[in-house]
Amino acid sequence: MSQQGTTLATQALDLPTAERAQLAVLLFDSVEESGSELWPEALVRELRRRSTELKSGQVKGLTSEEVFGEPL
Repeated sequence: MSQQGTTLATQALDLPTAERAQLAVLLFDSVEESGSELWPEALVRELRRRSTELKSGQVKGLTSEEVFGEPL
């Protein structure tokens, strides 16, 4: 990853959970190849379900510190 990409990734990780989920969906959609099974359909459904839950506030995401034991 380029220095610019690393900086962008760091900035993205600093976003609130719901905004990171929205960004993840946008990025995911941008790499889907039409007519191709780049991603397993079950994974796509699960990612979209989780994104919807986060955006609606139905679930609360975890911070990187809660997941990895230290802030990123």
